[in-house]
Amino acid sequence: MLTADLKRISDDLDFINHADTNALVTTGSNMGLIRTLADRINAVLNKTRRLQITQAEQNKQVRQMLTNLTHDIKTPLTVARGYAQLLKEGSADQEQLGKILNNLQSVDHYLHYLMDFNLIQEKSVSLDLTRVNLSALVQQELFNAFDSLTARSVTVEPRIQTGVEITTDRTMMSRIIQNLIGNWLKYADESAWVELNKGEDGRIHLDFGNKTKGGAVDVDRLMERFQTDDQSRTKIRSTGLGLSIVDSLVDSLGGSMNLESAGNGIFLVHLLLSDILQSSELSLIRV
Repeated sequence: MLTADLKRISDDLDFINHADTNALVTTGSNMGLIRTLADRINAVLNKTRRLQITQAEQNKQVRQMLTNLTHDIKTPLTVARGYAQLLKEGSADQEQLGKILNNLQSVDHYLHYLMDFNLIQEKSVSLDLTRVNLSALVQQELFNAFDSLTARSVTVEPRIQTGVEITTDRTMMSRIIQNLIGNWLKYADESAWVELNKGEDGRIHLDFGNKTKGGAVDVDRLMERFQTDDQSRTKIRSTGLGLSIVDSLVDSLGGSMNLESAGNGIFLVHLLLSDILQSSELSLIRV
């Protein structure tokens, strides 16, 4: 009887492995051990199928994101090419030159999303850990973005503790900072601030805050990949990857990210970073 029960479960598993089915293993046995075995096998099958559904949905979202980015890159590039042709023919004016610049900036914006997505894929394999002066890195990225922030009339108040160092992947850390500055460029209303300090526990606190024109936003929704608080196509449209990328990169470096939004229009991104000394301490990037 025991042999027959095990053969039935084995046959069910063989069928499930070779067919596109949601079937589960079955047993007519009254033996508690056999029924427990069948239940646990079915629990594994159900968990695997849920993971497959989740992965399929994520793959669908990635394909849609790439489709959107391809379309959104093509449009401003076509417009810029048209105005560049007018410039070549000598009929372009300052307004047309401004449109060329704006459309090329849009292309740059979307290409950065593609670069970020590629970065996540690459860094899921290995990290390049070095000793980084985080205070200097934040200041350098603020300097690099000064013209863009000024053009958007965003005034930034730096509250940066000097000499804060961290062992990390410099490329990933730079992209984290750049993405958060990019969030200012999309949503900040007049003022923003960045605060960096190292706590007594040795953990590093890096906060990016800004005022927004609207009220409180759904921060849980913003933490979901491909979600954005601005779906308007009248301005540079976010694919919803920015904060998701920051969250993934921070997590891969052993840190954490939290968002806060208040009704008075204050939006905060809190990063808690660990000084990583061994790559074995890292968690996997959430792709």
